[in-house]
Amino acid sequence: MSWQYTALALPTLFAMVVSILLGVYSLHHIRTNGRSPVLSAFFAVDIGLVLWTGFSALKLLHTDPAVKLAFYRALYLGVAPLGPLVFLFVLVHTDRVRKIRPRLLAVLLSLPFVFLVLLFTNPGGLTIQSTNVVTTADGLVILRVTVGPAHVVLQLLYNAILSIAAVGIILYEAFRLGRSYIQQAVLVSIGIAAPFVFAFCSSLGVPPFNPEGVNLVPTSAAVTALAIGIAIFRYRFLELPPLAYTTAMEASPDSVLVLGPNERIVHVNDRGADFLDRFGSEVGDFVTDVSPMLDPRTPHNDSVRVDNDDVPMFLSVRSQRLVRQNQVVGWVIVLRDVTELHRQKQVVLDQNEKLRLLNQIVRHDIRNDTAVVLGNARLVEEMVDDERARTRLETIIRNSEHTAELTETVRNLMKTMLEDEETSRATSIDGVLWDEATEVRDGNPNATVKLPDERPDATVLADDMLGTVFRNLLTNAIRHNDTPEPTVRISVESRQDDVLVKIADNGPGIPDDRKHEVFGRGEKGFESPGTGLGLYLVDTIVSGYGGDVWVEDNAPRGSVFVVRFEKPESRRVELGRVALNQSESDSDRQPKRP
Repeated sequence: MSWQYTALALPTLFAMVVSILLGVYSLHHIRTNGRSPVLSAFFAVDIGLVLWTGFSALKLLHTDPAVKLAFYRALYLGVAPLGPLVFLFVLVHTDRVRKIRPRLLAVLLSLPFVFLVLLFTNPGGLTIQSTNVVTTADGLVILRVTVGPAHVVLQLLYNAILSIAAVGIILYEAFRLGRSYIQQAVLVSIGIAAPFVFAFCSSLGVPPFNPEGVNLVPTSAAVTALAIGIAIFRYRFLELPPLAYTTAMEASPDSVLVLGPNERIVHVNDRGADFLDRFGSEVGDFVTDVSPMLDPRTPHNDSVRVDNDDVPMFLSVRSQRLVRQNQVVGWVIVLRDVTELHRQKQVVLDQNEKLRLLNQIVRHDIRNDTAVVLGNARLVEEMVDDERARTRLETIIRNSEHTAELTETVRNLMKTMLEDEETSRATSIDGVLWDEATEVRDGNPNATVKLPDERPDATVLADDMLGTVFRNLLTNAIRHNDTPEPTVRISVESRQDDVLVKIADNGPGIPDDRKHEVFGRGEKGFESPGTGLGLYLVDTIVSGYGGDVWVEDNAPRGSVFVVRFEKPESRRVELGRVALNQSESDSDRQPKRP
């Protein structure tokens, strides 16, 4: 065996070695991560490449014509089914697994089987019409084969049609889904098309191809193996289904980054590609090179700040592990630009800080000054005998009392609005209700406030603002009463999951079309045609407890304000249900092995 044979066989041997390494790599993935349609289809294609390149190299290295012819036939064990196998791989690669049915497999593989039978039997020269052994001037022994019509139709034409269809599908999907997938699709397409390009160049005699010399078409397998190998290691499409991810990804309004097990970015959607462009990064980079704040192993409970050319950008970061057989094979990171939301949040925080300052002013300065004015007015009232002066003083006192009451209401409302933490706790209702009813009754001698005969043993979810709720409802029932002797009846009903407190009056009642508006609900807020800030405050506080407040008609006249409070045990049951549902939802979202 001369060095010329070895030199000619080197490209084919290289292709065989690359194909074997890719096969070992895919077998390792099957053992590590389990069998998947992508791995199975690729492994079948790789077996075809190994058989083709291996027997092609042996044909080149042997000089005996009979042995060369035997290896020529044997190499078609890999070449004949390669077109159908590549087509099936592309179907899986582009998420068309459902189209692969047993009938389709039988149809695709039947023609290669028929061709192989004819190749080894060669009835009437259907596949091989003649063979000719030629010895070149360099002493190389070349086997020239004149193929028959069955070879042209069942082998060349059939594989060409399937390969063209495969390239068309993969390029269509790549251009449909965006630029992030064009590179890998082009690589795979080059690998599929290489044998046909080499064959076309050989038929035309394009240098270095020579139809009268050694057949260089088998060396195209080196291009095929190399292109697919680069696609595998550059884009990791054996570790993560490549184009299959993208249908959902492209529909997402967020930037989606798919990482491999080594935390390299292997896939992105269009918005993800735009995001990477902003940071001068691309697919294949480590995600932490884009920003250390995007580490998928770090939990993010709030937005994170990433800087791009000293311009701050705030992102909501959500990451999800991809697990197969209890092993992490990658991550999906979803990024949402919340820079504007963060700005608005800062505005709200600044406004809250100003509200806290205003609350301090209301609680101390205005409240104290009003108390001083009211106290001095009452002292002066005792000292003045002039009727006209006393009338003016009564107006001052009355308005000062209203200002003091309004200041207290605003103070309580701002306290409710600015409360940062959950303050609801198990609170006994009877002591607070009795105290507020007694205070309102003492302050309104002409009114009658009737409490239940027995104190109810009821505990609700509330806080220190519970007294404000009852005080405002009782005061409202008396103040807006049009009878000489306002009467208010209080009742408490303890049910299985909640407690109803009803405050009924004998006033003028509230029309149905205003029962919702009296609480200041809806778009108008403070400007609604309600009865004042008191009922708006009641609605705000009770809603914060998880309860409700509404108005019903009283008989024969008047209104009934009904407040529904949750019981502590009902909240615990509900939280338990939420936790259980969340656990089941997380379990459902756990990635399954493909």
